[in-house]
Amino acid sequence: MSSIKYKVNHNPITYDHRTKMYQVGNRVFETYQDARANQWQCDKCTEAFFSFKELRLHKNKAHAY
Repeated sequence: MSSIKYKVNHNPITYDHRTKMYQVGNRVFETYQDARANQWQCDKCTEAFFSFKELRLHKNKAHAY
């Protein structure tokens, strides 16, 4: 994962064994599916997305990239 898109926008999912919850950045989710749905984040408005493709479309529409 040395690509710039991963360094800027990707938040890896981690499992906390103590709380039995999934973490994405500083947010906590009960299920892996919820955590995965918030894995990609816009660097301008911090809105979360399921895939890089959705993030790219958001940036084209909302931020005129």
